[in-house]
Formats: sequence, C-alpha cells, structure tokens
Amino acid sequence: MSQSLNKQMLHELNHNYLTRSLFVKRALEPHQEWLEGRLQLKLADAIIFETDLALYNAALPRLLEYSDPYAETTTVMARLAEQLLSVEVPPMFSSHIELTRERAVHASLRHARRSAEESCAYSMNLVGCPVLLKVRDLPVPFVALNVKYHSGPNSDCECEQDIVVLSRAGVSTFVSFLKSLTAPDGKARLKVGYEDTQVIGKCSWDQLVLDPTIISLLKDDFEAFFQREEWFRQMRLPYRRGYLLHGPPGNGKTSAIKAALNSQGLTAHTLRLFDEHVDDNDLDRVFKRAAQDGPSVILLEDIDRAFPRSGVSKTKVSLQQLLNCLDGVASGEGVITIATGNAPTELDAAILRRPGRFDRVILFPNPSPELRRQYFIQMHASFAQADLDEVVEESAGFSFALLREAFIMAAQSDFSGERPIDISSLLNSVWSLRGSLLFGSMKASAGFAESSSPRRRRS
Repeated sequence: MSQSLNKQMLHELNHNYLTRSLFVKRALEPHQEWLEGRLQLKLADAIIFETDLALYNAALPRLLEYSDPYAETTTVMARLAEQLLSVEVPPMFSSHIELTRERAVHASLRHARRSAEESCAYSMNLVGCPVLLKVRDLPVPFVALNVKYHSGPNSDCECEQDIVVLSRAGVSTFVSFLKSLTAPDGKARLKVGYEDTQVIGKCSWDQLVLDPTIISLLKDDFEAFFQREEWFRQMRLPYRRGYLLHGPPGNGKTSAIKAALNSQGLTAHTLRLFDEHVDDNDLDRVFKRAAQDGPSVILLEDIDRAFPRSGVSKTKVSLQQLLNCLDGVASGEGVITIATGNAPTELDAAILRRPGRFDRVILFPNPSPELRRQYFIQMHASFAQADLDEVVEESAGFSFALLREAFIMAAQSDFSGERPIDISSLLNSVWSLRGSLLFGSMKASAGFAESSSPRRRRS
C-alpha cells in the first residue's frame, strides 16, 4: 500500500465528519441561553427550518447603520426590510460580514455618467451570527442564521446552509409570511446553477422586429400555452412545452427569450454546460428546481455544441442525462424548455428524433430586406421619411447584430461631429462593416450569401 494512501486513511480515521443536521445543531449550542430567552422556549422544543433565503441579511442596515446605496436589493430582502420592527444579536458577539464587489445597478444612474464610487457596489452577507427578527403581523419572533461547514474528506469546498429557528406555535403564520415574501412580482429572472437569481432587463415583443413565422411559432404559441392549462389537463397531456431556436448568431434568439420571459414574469433556470465542474447531477437539479418553481423556463444555450452529432463534446453532461430530463418526471408540469443553437443539423439526432422533446423548431434567419428596413425605422424615427433603399440593399446578408452595429457607428460619428444622424452616415457605416476584415471573417458564421465590392465612403 502506498504511503500517500496510508496518509489518506489515517486522515479519515482521525477526523469526525458530521452530517449537516448535526453541524446546524452545534452552531446553535453556543447561543442556547440567548436563544431560549428570546424565543421563550427550550431549544430542544424549537423548530429548525433549512431555507434558501438569507433572511438575516435584512437586519444588516440596522445592525451596521449603513447600506451601500448602489448595491442591488432582492425583492425578498426589500419586502422583509419594510416589515422589520426590530433586530437583535447575542451580546458580546462580533458580527462577521462578507463583502462582495459587484457592478452598481442603482436605477437612477443607469443612463447617467457615474463617479468611481457609483460605478461599483458591495453586497454584504452576515456569516455565523444569529439574528433575532421581530416582524410586523408575526405573533412570534424568529432567529435566522447562516451556518458554514465542511462535508467531508472528499469535498473540495466549504458548504453553507441558511436556517430559521422559531417556536412551534409560529410555524403556520411564518410559512404564510414566507409565501408573501416570495410571491411573484411580475419580473423576469435568470437563475444560473447555484448563483443568485438575477433580474432580467425589460424587453417586450413590441420592441423586436420579427419574421411573421417566428411570431406564429414562438410568440403566439408561447402565450397560448399559458391560456390552455385546463385544456392540457382535460386531454390528459403533460402541461409542458419545448422550443428549439436556431439560426446564425446575432439574429434575435436571446432577445426573443427575454421577451418571452418578460411577457409572463417567469424565471429561467440554466447552467453553464461547458463549465468543467458541471455534470449530470447539476442538470438534474436544474430540472427539479424548475419543476418546483413552475411555471418556469429551462434554458439550454448552444445545445448543438454541447451535444453534437459527432459525439465530440466539451461538456461533462451526458446526452443520456439530457434525454432522461427531457422525457422524465423531472421535466415537470408548467415547465417550458427553450434551447438555442446555430445549426440543428449538427445536433445529435436522438434529441430531435422523439416527438415532444421540442414541439417547435424555429429558424431565426438573417433579416429580409423588409425586416432590415423596419429595423432601421425602429432604431430612429426620422428614417421613416428617408430613402432607405440603398442602405437596405447594401446591408444584404447582415444579421440584426450587424445592423445594430452599423447604426451605432453612424450615431457615434455624427455625435462627434455634432450633427444629427442621417442616411449618408448610416450607409457609410454599412460599407465600412462590409469591407472590414472583421466582417469578412464572419461571413460563414453569419450566413453571408451575397457579396459586393466595398464602395467608397461618401464625404
């Protein structure tokens, strides 16, 4: 037996690795007298809830008499803070605060020039310190705490669990209170793996320039799904839907997903398929969490690269696990699966072979001449009265992303010259993009089929 193996065995024999429940109870023992006095019960009679809500963080502004005005506040924390009557921590206990630097999201500063202080923010997390919270309309107080622990010799990271301690008499009203904190607020959100949920920027169908086919197959079908729940039940059909959006990059797949989420105030659950630490278990958890949160969306991006027909993939998630999740119980009621890819012909045929995995396979092509015209008019109202024929002709083969870049280039040029944006500047930008090396390298991926020699820039 090797020396390294002997050391590993001794290491495991000399250490007592506890279960999470025992770690939680041990974390409460140093504060037993304080807990029993404040909750007016014996600790052995208390109810301990494990939650996914860091309720203790709502107490930080009062404990510290400070909060970063530029840090993002979640809906749950904002709602809880509004109802707090008082907070208290054990005497002679030093609060341990984790500071995490993040990008500032203060609403009033989104379109303004920011100072160095306004450009970043620090989110705060209270660690290891029990907090007694008294809340309006709750008959009994409760204690919230974050517990960190190590799960054993084979774990490569620290684990943590948020808990709540309260009396048995307060369970019913506390659960009702949690429901009020987490009730949908109509905002679209994105949940990536174990990361915090992020609010998605507002985007409506009306803001997008879409091909009529896409409107019919995606927008209309998506909205009808939520109106037909009872019909699905009566027909004994699983109440779920699947969409595969494909086409060259830059043609609105992501924008369409944002509009769909915003239209119903849904949360999209996803994971980074190409992360070396993501495996079958992570995909299974995503599907289960989405089912618990239904109605919700599961988002799988670049699915053709993750599960190619060639079988050569850089993801550790197996094709079989994906198929199991799409077909199995975990796919859930009220769950919509949306996958994106550039070329479905390169996708493993097993994914599309069985009906019901993806009910709609929708192409997002490069925009037609009419859509290019409509897009420029939407970008700037003055273009509605201008002659756009040459711009539309010269931008043949452009994706929506390239049309947007042409508009930005023209706007920046005219802004620096202190003149309003006009068609001449837009045409020059189109010619510049068409003739650039960057655009030349993108021809194949963008589906560029038409070619013409770059023209001389107008003076």
